Amino acid sequence: MSFAIVELHDVSPYYYEETARALELFNLCGIEKYSLLVVPNFCEKYPLYKSAGFVRSLLATGQEIVLHGYTHRGGSLRDFIWTYREGEFSNLDLMETYSKLEKALEIMEVVGVKPEVFVPPAWLGNPHLEDLLYAFGFKAVAYRRGIRELERGEFFTSPVITFSNRPILSAMSIGLSLFMFRRYRKAELLRLALHTKDFRDKRKVKLWRFMLTKAKKERRLISYGELLSKSRPALALQGV
Repeated sequence: MSFAIVELHDVSPYYYEETARALELFNLCGIEKYSLLVVPNFCEKYPLYKSAGFVRSLLATGQEIVLHGYTHRGGSLRDFIWTYREGEFSNLDLMETYSKLEKALEIMEVVGVKPEVFVPPAWLGNPHLEDLLYAFGFKAVAYRRGIRELERGEFFTSPVITFSNRPILSAMSIGLSLFMFRRYRKAELLRLALHTKDFRDKRKVKLWRFMLTKAKKERRLISYGELLSKSRPALALQGV
């Protein structure tokens, strides 16, 4: 059996309408299990605690909430191939990483959410991130190549299907999306990483509708929590 994690990135009051459209698409495609990757204080201008209605709408879904950075802004020029000013954790030192995580978790606590999985913006981490996440009680961190279980150190290889939202790369990712979807057809665990900003582009929404519908027919949809649980799927690709 093959599996898929459907995840919506950059969930924030800033993207209120786009988040709503994404949830509508999940409902339309019959996606009953997905993960919401939430940014606690997008751009340091949109803290969750100032948008109680938005938070209630997320909690009402009953879906898994994953911590996705603190502000989703930062990084360095060396990250340019992967992202533009969104590699928030990529070049932080130990204390800067600790401070970001602490602030993010303080906001999540205020809104009544205790996330156990962390996905750094642009999937870019740093040498201090995993130890600090474990100290804060997280169970796993996800990168572009796969998912690291923090207690045992196991790494689950898991390719990602996603779209870029930078002008030239956006067009390229649209053109390559179905090719990549077919390429990873035999992957045991596939992640479908939608971004809220995708819902400003009708072409991407159409492609996501096709890929989500196809994935639902061909794969068992799971959450990060299910992957990490004691009764988790028996993935042959588990390793240290």
